[in-house]
Amino acid sequence: MQINGVESGQILTAVVSDLYRKAANPNFKFPLQIQVVDQAEVAKAIFMAPEVFVKNYGFIESLCVGRFSASGEDWKQRAALTQSFYTQSTVLLDETALVQIYAHHLQAGLQSDRFDLFEIFINAALEVVSKSFGLPNTIPWPMDLVNRTREALIDQQAMAWVGGTPELMEQSRRHLASISAEFEALWQADPALQALLSRLDTQATGIENFSAVGELLQNVFASTETTSSGLLWAIECMTRQGDLPLFKQADQHVEELVIFLDEVLRVFTPVPYVSRVCKQATTINGMTFAENEAIVISLVGVHSDPQYWHEPLLFKPRRQEFVQASYPRHAYIPFISGPRVCAGMKLAKQELKCGMLALLDRFSVKPCNEPRGLEYGLASRPSVKLEPYLIDRKAGVV
Repeated sequence: MQINGVESGQILTAVVSDLYRKAANPNFKFPLQIQVVDQAEVAKAIFMAPEVFVKNYGFIESLCVGRFSASGEDWKQRAALTQSFYTQSTVLLDETALVQIYAHHLQAGLQSDRFDLFEIFINAALEVVSKSFGLPNTIPWPMDLVNRTREALIDQQAMAWVGGTPELMEQSRRHLASISAEFEALWQADPALQALLSRLDTQATGIENFSAVGELLQNVFASTETTSSGLLWAIECMTRQGDLPLFKQADQHVEELVIFLDEVLRVFTPVPYVSRVCKQATTINGMTFAENEAIVISLVGVHSDPQYWHEPLLFKPRRQEFVQASYPRHAYIPFISGPRVCAGMKLAKQELKCGMLALLDRFSVKPCNEPRGLEYGLASRPSVKLEPYLIDRKAGVV
């Protein structure tokens, strides 16, 4: 969709690119009329006050409502409903099982007509979240429908940033309602999944306007898009680092791999910003927020603060702040912080590690000299196509 003559995806990518520009230059003037928070202390205070700074994700609620867009008491009830699945996931799936899942999907991708890393990682993460929810089969997630959903949500998010005509907004709303209906029909046809949805509906009797399909949709998108994008950034960073021992024998350098992934998430976090609305006039560390003011917390900016990070704009595979654990926790928030911290943080970290172990067991990586770029939709991921830079150790080529 074009908004004021510009494609929706280009609008969102420009927003994230400007956050990186601001992180590199504190005097950079953010083009959009919205206050950007990039001070670690201010971000921490905001995340610790979720009743004052409420979530602002109306764009995704055009598709569905769930814990990831909810605030206040509604969030508490929804979080209680699904948190047990994330808690049990690391018990149901140990690291050996996670490596096997990612290895299986990489092998399946090699045997298919189309080797697409992003789709491979989406499918692997989908199997993980399906098993976490106790399902015997993988949740139906046809890629054509997922791609249409992602594009429609990008349209909604872009209109939230720069506005859209009433006609465009209504067109997008109807399109998302149709997509939600497709998911519901698809999922209700799966007996095990239908039983899970029914159980969620029964347990959620106190939640107003609850939809089990909508709740699960948010959980699946959140669990698959960010993990897959994080793995793409890890591979992209590998192509820029030269021939490190870590990349040859990752299973013997697991601690180094974890530090490498921490640095990936610091510099190229799949969630580069979050948005909030201030519900009452507040001042934090000299920053004033008006009642009902929408704000953006730049994780890119927080992760680039020279007060806490030495040469923060450089990617360092063995960054000493991670080696020595010398950074303050509120200066590193890829999963945000406070009482609304990401529900699947522990699982996501394990998936990133195990996904990379599976990949490095099968592939080596060629250097990439293409200009670095990003694209942003539901998460940030590299714009460079990475498949040509992988070498299958068993076949010699991908």
